[in-house]
Amino acid sequence: MDHQILVAISHLACPPLDVFFKSMTFLGNGGLIWLLLILCLSGYRRTRPTAWIVCISLIAAALITVWGLKPLFMRMRPYLRYHFPIIIAAPTGTSFPSGHAASSFAAAWACFRLYHKRHPRCCAALLMLAGAIAFSRLYLYVHYPSDVLAGSLLGIAVAEACVRLADRHAFSRKKDTPAF
Repeated sequence: MDHQILVAISHLACPPLDVFFKSMTFLGNGGLIWLLLILCLSGYRRTRPTAWIVCISLIAAALITVWGLKPLFMRMRPYLRYHFPIIIAAPTGTSFPSGHAASSFAAAWACFRLYHKRHPRCCAALLMLAGAIAFSRLYLYVHYPSDVLAGSLLGIAVAEACVRLADRHAFSRKKDTPAF
């Protein structure tokens, strides 16, 4: 089924989408766009705790993906297996799960969980950006749909764990703080 979905996606190919999805992948390279977000959030005292949570989520998702799961599964990338033409520099490493999807959804989900009530449109935009980055990996034939799905779910799970741990830590600190 992974292969059939990639073949269906190949029918979308056109120069404007090539440029768009190459740009989306570039933004996800090394978590670039998410590091810029962390930098912006860390510039204000009020949003520094969020910057830390997003940063830890991003790093944890990347480490689990790159050092944990990719070496474990060693899945060949679809452009190599099916000889799809690629329009970006050939990525190194294995396919499962998608690191771009994991890191993008880790950062976007952490922001969503922390700000969805106060800034729903901004959170929706971040989740759509994460989705576009993840989809770009399919469009460019460097990941299978199951790679992207697994990476996305991993990123969400890691961010959820980080947010909950931060909430628990903040709650325990409030309880232990003496009342003056």
